[in-house]
Amino acid sequence: MIKIVLAQGLRYAKQILPVLFLMLALAGLQSGRICLASAIDAKQGIEIPAEQAEGLPIGLVYIHLEKSTGASDQDAELTEQVASTFSVSKGEPFRQLVAGFALKKVRQLAAVQSAELRLYSSVPAGQLVVAILVSPQEETATVPQPPKGMVATGTVHDFPTIYEDDRSKFVFILNGGVGIFSDSDPWFGGYGQAFNGRNPTAEDPSGEGTTTWLEGYIEPGIGGISQLFDSPLYAYGAVSYLLSGSNGQDIYNSGTRGYGDFEKLYAGLLWDLPGKNSLLDASFGKQTYQVRDGFLLSKIPLSTSIGERAALYLGPRLTSEYTALLRAKVSSFGLDAFLIEPSEIDKIASDTQLAGVNLQYNLANTNIAFSYFYIPESKSSYVAPGSLRLPREGLRTFNPSLSIKKLLGRDGAWLKAEYAYQNHEGFDMSAQAGYAWIGYQAGQLPWKPQLSYRWSLFSGDDPNTRKFERFDPLFSGGLGNFLPGIVFSKVYKNANLVTNRATFSVKPTDQLELILDYLHHRADDRNNLGGIGPLQTLASKDVGQEVTLTAYNYIGRHLFLQGIASVGIPGEAINQALGGDAENWYTLQAALYFFF
Repeated sequence: MIKIVLAQGLRYAKQILPVLFLMLALAGLQSGRICLASAIDAKQGIEIPAEQAEGLPIGLVYIHLEKSTGASDQDAELTEQVASTFSVSKGEPFRQLVAGFALKKVRQLAAVQSAELRLYSSVPAGQLVVAILVSPQEETATVPQPPKGMVATGTVHDFPTIYEDDRSKFVFILNGGVGIFSDSDPWFGGYGQAFNGRNPTAEDPSGEGTTTWLEGYIEPGIGGISQLFDSPLYAYGAVSYLLSGSNGQDIYNSGTRGYGDFEKLYAGLLWDLPGKNSLLDASFGKQTYQVRDGFLLSKIPLSTSIGERAALYLGPRLTSEYTALLRAKVSSFGLDAFLIEPSEIDKIASDTQLAGVNLQYNLANTNIAFSYFYIPESKSSYVAPGSLRLPREGLRTFNPSLSIKKLLGRDGAWLKAEYAYQNHEGFDMSAQAGYAWIGYQAGQLPWKPQLSYRWSLFSGDDPNTRKFERFDPLFSGGLGNFLPGIVFSKVYKNANLVTNRATFSVKPTDQLELILDYLHHRADDRNNLGGIGPLQTLASKDVGQEVTLTAYNYIGRHLFLQGIASVGIPGEAINQALGGDAENWYTLQAALYFFF
């Protein structure tokens, strides 16, 4: 099957595939020996709250002894024991309930006095670093800990823990956020009707000038995990209800509006298999899931906050309508099988389902993966020349991936790339996408400056060929990853798009990160049928540019502040589509999130 796919004569294979082969060669220089990460590896990124980390793939598990046991061989033995007991490992998606219970098992070790879990964004971005800070027991004798939590102690000081003993943990969930947002000359000069004429969720698109509005949400709930009998089998789950609201004119709607619905509603069983880093995990319900850094499947687009759901820019809704997930892990090999139905608004529901598998293998500094995606059901269709409609149902996507840290053995240097080929079981289709991303962080310098560059392609359809070649980005996205820009994501998706992106970031403290992004967009083909609003046939391939400054500030254990300033500069394609009178689109955003 792979030979058939590669023999299709893909237009850009000569540009993308050599990058993957180069990376395979470089990966061969990396040691396959499993080794412990350094503190530098663990703290390259900013510390983030557990709720924001939910569903992100784990790129590194780092175990740090706060003090020595007094002997190097005993330190190594304790570190290995903690790693084996924690059981959550590189490559799997982060689950707050599961990780919290795994930390409890570490704390119960006779040689451990205390243990703390901290989470950091990874370098490169898109994954998660899990750090376990362990203090060795000074005396071998341990005293069994009594049950904790509000039920056991009768005091609210234990909030959010409801009840916790050596077999179970149940907690209250309380998340929320508030934000103020301001856009100037949205829709590149007030052309909201032109871009949203066929968008039923945009009842009152903003016009020219400046519009400012407020958003907020709150999400209360309950979650827990418990060991079943004396077996290594654990049941877990969560339920939460999210209330969101907006006041003022956003880019789609005006007035005061609010919405409430279940956010988390899932249950699962986890079987801790014999052997190191081996498990079987099955779950079902409204939950988050993401493949790697969101190139084709990000947790962000699986739900939406558009229209009646309110809180458009805060974007609090992340769970799908349902996700059936089966995960198996044996040592360095991992396999996920999933069936996902996105959470859609009735007015624009496509009843799409996404099925797939993700197979990966982790080395010390290299991750090799292959994903297959299939759309078994969908009412959506593609627009081909001649007003022909082609069904989305039956789409197949083949997606190899390779990521290398410590490129050529150098700390802070990294390189990663992915390639995707699409065909269809019902008609002649040959589309492709891919990227190559290289970066370096000077982790030993003050503020840990980092510079990276990424080239990405999502193919367009050449109307002069028999095949349909416009790439379907599936559920690509994620701020800082594959969102085509804070501004440009409103008018252009990851299809028929070639992007050059340069990013510079600094980390003044462990809690503060400043990021400067530059994106330059060009169309792959002037035929853009299936695009947004007036961008169906382009007068130029010059789509535009965007410059974004982002600040992330982690305040204590429960608060997270995000600030964004961005400008979208229309290229000739957008300028001509709007009659030659397009303006720059500016946005300022400030949001404060809290998590318990």
